[in-house]
Amino acid sequence: MKNAVGGVGERLALKALWGIIALSILLNINVARASESASIDGYFNSLEDSLFGPAKDTAYLKKTHPYVVDRVSHYVDYFTTSGRDVFQQWLNQAGPYVPLIKEIFKEEGIPEDLALLPLIESGFNVHARSPKRATGMWQFMASTGALYGLTINQWVDERKDPIKSTRAAARHLKDLYNTFGTWPLALASYNAGSGKVKRALIKTGSSTFWELGQSRTLKAETRNYIPKLMAALIIAKNPEDFGFTFSEKPDIKYDLIEVPGGIGLHDIGQDAGVSLASLKKINPELKGLITPFNDEYYRLRLPEGTGISFLENYNKTPFYQKRAYKEYKVKKGDSVYHIARKYDTEVSVIKDANRLNKRCKIFPGKLLMIPVKLPFDKAGARLVSSPDPPLNTL
Repeated sequence: MKNAVGGVGERLALKALWGIIALSILLNINVARASESASIDGYFNSLEDSLFGPAKDTAYLKKTHPYVVDRVSHYVDYFTTSGRDVFQQWLNQAGPYVPLIKEIFKEEGIPEDLALLPLIESGFNVHARSPKRATGMWQFMASTGALYGLTINQWVDERKDPIKSTRAAARHLKDLYNTFGTWPLALASYNAGSGKVKRALIKTGSSTFWELGQSRTLKAETRNYIPKLMAALIIAKNPEDFGFTFSEKPDIKYDLIEVPGGIGLHDIGQDAGVSLASLKKINPELKGLITPFNDEYYRLRLPEGTGISFLENYNKTPFYQKRAYKEYKVKKGDSVYHIARKYDTEVSVIKDANRLNKRCKIFPGKLLMIPVKLPFDKAGARLVSSPDPPLNTL
């Protein structure tokens, strides 16, 4: 009996001890959160006036919409702790693109801070693809991208083109701003769609995002979108204060050339003296290994200073030896031999172009790239832009 009573006493004592420990942890967490909130108060002033207006004043926010400060503090805490490595990677990827985006946004009349919006959209990954199939740095859906002039077909996906997609994003953002009259509502629409934001405003009777964000009419992702952006901007504009490194590297430099449609990137790279990987990196919109065959000419970027070398080497090849590639869909009963005869080429050429094995096994529905000779009047290429004027044209 004595041992039993003693055991109960020990258990009660342990429960009391754990209660004290739990309370202490909770108090420390609350103190830490309060300290974190206080620590970022001064950074709201670094946000752009034209973008957030009175919301960059923490005194105003704490008085009218305190949840915003709490949400921003939460994301700053996340980006500087468990999400630190990922956020640093985003900053690294942002460096080469931000100067280019700022230049385009200045031309389009978009607030400069929004050049950093891809931090929370894609981490500045031009190949990013969401579960809903939003693609590229700016996460365009196919329908919206097409609406703003981005080509998406079997050859290219210009949502991955950092220059064209940025121009499209600027015009899309401008249209949303003209519709809603404030940048927070425009940004919420960029995330959720303008229809959802319009319906939410009508349903709640709200006139600002800050009011709308306190209701559950919009999904949590959209309600948190603006605070998340504000947190990312606070860190990106004050990286050293939060233990990050970030530098805006010079604009992406390249030579722009025009080449016939269907030209292989391997051949272009060989003439320019650059690797296939470099060509794909600077032209991320290309889906395959050839320029779009359905385009008579295609504008391609080359690393800066290689355009003239490409033209010199390309011009050395007699026009009758220049080849493009045509896509052919294998039909029932086809063989590589019969396809080669049809296009006046050799089995070995088709085999090499498509990396077929010794048996040259193909099946209906398979897409083959068939090398074809370029006509004389379509075999030319030219340098569209270069750091070394004048332009050289073939």
